[in-house]
Amino acid sequence: QLQNFRPYSEKRNERTTNSDVAVIRTWLKFTIQNTHPTDTAKMVYFLGAHARSFLYQENKLVYRGGMRAFVDGYIPQINYLDVLIPPLSTHTYWLQVIDYELSAMPILASLHTQQTATFQWATASKSYELLFFLMSVLVGCLLFMSLYSLYHFWLTRDSVFGYYAVYVSSAMLVVWLGVEGRFQMFYLSNLFKFSNSGQEEWKVITFNFIVPILYILFVSKIADISKQNPRIWLALKVVIGILIGQQLLGIYQSYTGTYFYSNLYYLNKNVVALGGTFLLLFGILQSKTPIKPYLIAGISCFIVFVFAPMFFNFSVASLSHRPDIEAIVNLTMFWVFFGLTLEAICFAFALAYRSRLIEIENNLMQVKYTEQLKTELAKRTAEVKAQDKILEEQRIKQLESGFEQRLAETEMTALRAQMNPHFIFNCLNSIKLYTLENDSAMAADYLSKFSKLIRLVLENSRAEKITLQNELETVRLYMDMEAMRFKNKVKYTIDIDDAIDTQFVEIPPLLLQPYIENAIWHGLMHREQGGKIHIEVTQPNEDLLHVVITDDGIGRQAAADLKSKSATQQKSLGMKITTDRIELINQKFKNQTQVQVFDLVDTEGVALGTQVVVEIPI
Repeated sequence: QLQNFRPYSEKRNERTTNSDVAVIRTWLKFTIQNTHPTDTAKMVYFLGAHARSFLYQENKLVYRGGMRAFVDGYIPQINYLDVLIPPLSTHTYWLQVIDYELSAMPILASLHTQQTATFQWATASKSYELLFFLMSVLVGCLLFMSLYSLYHFWLTRDSVFGYYAVYVSSAMLVVWLGVEGRFQMFYLSNLFKFSNSGQEEWKVITFNFIVPILYILFVSKIADISKQNPRIWLALKVVIGILIGQQLLGIYQSYTGTYFYSNLYYLNKNVVALGGTFLLLFGILQSKTPIKPYLIAGISCFIVFVFAPMFFNFSVASLSHRPDIEAIVNLTMFWVFFGLTLEAICFAFALAYRSRLIEIENNLMQVKYTEQLKTELAKRTAEVKAQDKILEEQRIKQLESGFEQRLAETEMTALRAQMNPHFIFNCLNSIKLYTLENDSAMAADYLSKFSKLIRLVLENSRAEKITLQNELETVRLYMDMEAMRFKNKVKYTIDIDDAIDTQFVEIPPLLLQPYIENAIWHGLMHREQGGKIHIEVTQPNEDLLHVVITDDGIGRQAAADLKSKSATQQKSLGMKITTDRIELINQKFKNQTQVQVFDLVDTEGVALGTQVVVEIPI
C-alpha cells in the first residue's frame, strides 16, 4: 500500500493501527556521488539501534539485518553499514527502518568515512565508561545475591530462599545479556546465540518474561498469598500462564524471525506483567505478614523503574555537555536494570528481616520449651515419688501374694497327701479280698497292678501338673483293679480325640480318679449286673480340655436313698478333697476349672446314670 512520506519527527513513537506490521516503518533516501576517477569510496552509514533495517540500491536489496550489523575490522558497534561507491559513479539508496514497539532512540542517519566512524565510536566509547561501570556493578550485585541465596538455600533447605535464588539468577541473566548487547561483548550471549541456515545475521534468544514469572512466584511464596488470599493467587496463576506463553512466543519469534501481523501485542505485551504486579501489590497490602513494607518497596521499585520506562519515553536534553551522564540518564535499559537490582535488594532485606523474625520466634520457643521442661521435670518428679510409693505398696502386696501362693502350694501338697492314703486304702481292701478267697493268681496280678499304680501315684503326687497320658494311665490301672475286684462287673471305654497330643497336654494330677471312683461306688456297685463307664476326652479349642465321664449306674437320687455307708465315707473324703483342690488350682493358676454333674433319665423320668463334665484350662 503506497503512502505519502512524512518526516520522522511526526512518526516517532506514534501508535498506528493494528493492521500495520510494525509500530514504525520509516523510509530514508540518500544519494552518494564519487567523483574520483580511480578510487572506490568506502563509506560507513550509521542509523542507530533499531529492530530491523533493509538497504536498497536502485531497487535491489543489498543489506538486511537486525539490531546488530558489524563493520568488520575497525568498528565493533551496532548498525554501522558499509557503503561502497565505484569511481565516477552516483548511487541512490533507500533505507527501510522498522521498530516493533516504541522506539528507544531516533534514526540518526549519518554518513562517515572509516576514519570519522572510528573516531565517533572511540568518542562514544569514552562516554560509556561510567555507564559500563555502573551496569557492571548491577550485574555484580545480582550475581552476589544469587550465589548467596543459593548457598543459604543449600544450607537450610528453606524453599523461600530457593525461590529467591532462582528469581535473582534470572534477573542477573537478563541484565548480563543486556549489558553484553549494549557493549557488544559476547561471553554469555554465545550460549543463546544462533543462526538459521541461509541467514547471515546472528540472533540471541531473550528471556525477558522469565523475570516477572519468577518474581511473582517468589513474592507469592514469601507472603503466603496462596493461603491468605486464594482468589488473588488464582488470578496470579492465570497471569503466570500467560507470561509463560509470551516467553515461549518470544523464543519462537527470535528463532524464526516471524512476528505478529499486528501491533496490538507489541504495544501491550508488558501489560500482563504489569497487571500481575498490581495484583501482587494488592495481595501484599491485604496480607498480615510483618515483612510487608519491604515487599511493597520492592514492588514499587519494579513498577517505577522497570515498567514506567517501557511505557513513557523520557529524555533530558540539558545534559548534552556531559555525554557520560547523558548516556546513563537517557538510557531506558539502565533504569530497567537498576529497578531490577533495587527490587532484588529490597527483597533481600525482606529475607533478612524474615530470618530475624524466625530467630526471635525460635528463641521464644526455646524459652517456652525450657519453661515447659522445668514444669514437666517438676511434674515428673512428683510422679516418680508417687510411683515409688505405689511400687512400695505393690511390693508389699506382692510379698503378701507370694506368701498366699506358698500357702496354697502347701495346702495342695497336703491335699495330695490326703488323697493318696485314701486311694491306697481302697486298693488294699481289694488285695485283702483276694487273699481271703485264696485266689493267689488273681491276688498276684492285682498286686502287680497295684504296685505299678502306687509308683505312678507317688510320682504324680510330687508334681503340680502331669501329662494327660500319665493321668489316663493312672485311671486305666485304677479301673482295671476295680473291675478285678467287682468280678468284671465294671467295664469301661476311653475315647480320645485324635487331634490331642496326650504327651504334650498337662493337667493337675489325680483330678479325674475321684469322679470315676464316685461313679463306681455310687452308681455301679448297687447294680447286680454291674455297669459301664465311658470317658470321652476332646479339645474344643487350644486353651481348653473337655473330659466327659458317663456311667449307667442307679443315679444320684437312688444312691442318696440307699445311704450307703461306704459311699458316704468316700464322698466325704474323695469328692471333698477334689473340690478343695479345684478351688486351690483356680486360685494358683488364675484359671477356671469347672465341674458339672448331670443326672441322665429317659423320657419317663427313670434314671439312666450320671454324667460328669470337667472343663480344664490348659
